[in-house]
Amino acid sequence: MAESWKGTAAALLVGGIAGIFLAPVVMPAVARAARPTAKALIKAGLALYRRGVETGVAMREVVEDTAAEIAAEAAVAPASAPAAAPAEADEAPPRRAVH
Repeated sequence: MAESWKGTAAALLVGGIAGIFLAPVVMPAVARAARPTAKALIKAGLALYRRGVETGVAMREVVEDTAAEIAAEAAVAPASAPAAAPAEADEAPPRRAVH
């Protein structure tokens, strides 16, 4: 048990030391390689955001137009339409039970 722990600790120590010495060489190369991909992702995100804003503006305009149309119809309807009959008038009278 103690031997496996020492081996793991030694491997971690060697990996850490290698990382310290290789990081200044490897990190700039990785950053240069990742930059075009990051730019493409950011551009796609911005385009998607802009399209979403445009869609939201269009939807808002439709809702506002519909609400204005309904308000205009409600303002005109009571003056020109006859009074609606109560709902009970449309129903048939109840049947009497035959004994």
